[in-house]
Amino acid sequence: MIAAVAATMASVSQAGISITGDSYFSYANNAIGYDEDQPAGFEKNVDSQRVRLKVVGTTGATKVTAVLRNNGATRVDSSNDELSDNVRKGGLQMDSLYITTKAGRFNIKAGDYWGTIGLGARSKGASKKNAVALSAKVGPATLGVYTSGDDAHSTNVNASAKVKGVAIKAVLNPKEFTNLSVKGTFKGITGALELHLDKTNDAIANDEKNNTTLIHVNGKFRSIKWDVASISNKIAYAGNETTGGFKNSTLAPLGSMLIGEGARGGTATAVANVGQFTSIVGVAVSTKLAGNTIKGIYTKNTMPAGIAGADDEKASGIELIITRPLGGAQLTANFGQLSGFSDTYKTMNASNKGLRLDVKF
Repeated sequence: MIAAVAATMASVSQAGISITGDSYFSYANNAIGYDEDQPAGFEKNVDSQRVRLKVVGTTGATKVTAVLRNNGATRVDSSNDELSDNVRKGGLQMDSLYITTKAGRFNIKAGDYWGTIGLGARSKGASKKNAVALSAKVGPATLGVYTSGDDAHSTNVNASAKVKGVAIKAVLNPKEFTNLSVKGTFKGITGALELHLDKTNDAIANDEKNNTTLIHVNGKFRSIKWDVASISNKIAYAGNETTGGFKNSTLAPLGSMLIGEGARGGTATAVANVGQFTSIVGVAVSTKLAGNTIKGIYTKNTMPAGIAGADDEKASGIELIITRPLGGAQLTANFGQLSGFSDTYKTMNASNKGLRLDVKF
């Protein structure tokens, strides 16, 4: 009897449920791109919110993860009544649902989830629908295969390893792309390089291959952290379209809140996505002062004629981001300004300002 009770208690101790979450509330005053003569479809003052809950059930080596989140709409806001049912419902929606487990030497992940290819220059936080991923250690390397049941029925093969402290990864999609990335730290300076090489020509852009290159170097000098980053796209696309393989709406290496509508789960002050530019070169510096973290960002950007107008637009961006702990939360105040647009797009030569409160629990 004692042995039976002990065995029962052991099995119970291996199972459990954890619930964590995060939320943000933000307000933005956006003057960039605002035209008083044509205000339709563009709000100068924007507030947004999100609450997300992550529920993980664990038994042995198996975990089931369900992530629920609201879509920013509430029943309190009656203006949502004019929107479609899928947009205006204020309740929680299933954001992702997947299982992770082990079968012998194989790690398995299956379900609907979000994922990043390489360092995320072209695909960061993209949806993985009806996906299955398997991986296993083979000597010093990790080998894996991923397949998705989406419309493209995409299958990727990947391999990664560390060689003398340098992380090397290759992701190959036989029909679509090759992605290569390396990242390592030497004497306190971290360098990263990613190449995303398309295998097929793009019919929209004169049958050219849409290749992307990311270079990122960062380090620390005394109390100042610094980052230098460059992203170049052979082809750029408007909006947040996935055409041409783009699913990157964040300028993650610099932590920008001006370029990248998908940053931090959604940034109300952002005015463009990475895929809208053929070139982004920038530097960011940050330090702590009186309990605050202060970051400054400068970028030099090229928006091609196909998106901006008759000629390429050479625009500069400056940002000031101040964050401060606040009663268990984090308060962020940010200011971003664009300049250098021609008279055709003179409304872009303006500034956006925002406040944001992030909470984790």
